[in-house]
Amino acid sequence: MLSFQVIREGRIIQIYCDDQGIDALIAVLAELRGSGSHAHIWAQSAGGKNAILNEEDPFGREVIKEVIITHGGD
Repeated sequence: MLSFQVIREGRIIQIYCDDQGIDALIAVLAELRGSGSHAHIWAQSAGGKNAILNEEDPFGREVIKEVIITHGGD
């Protein structure tokens, strides 16, 4: 499980994850390291080929369907 949700009027990002979600996020970040590029992680409904985001949080609430992580260089 891996999901992101914006809460508290957009001031906080809540991340829900289990060990498998942590492993998936670490893999994306490790691939991105040193690249100077970016990575997209998606939920299946957002058209992600290798979807790793869940469609809802553990309580059935709506979550973000796509996250873009940009590496700013060294």
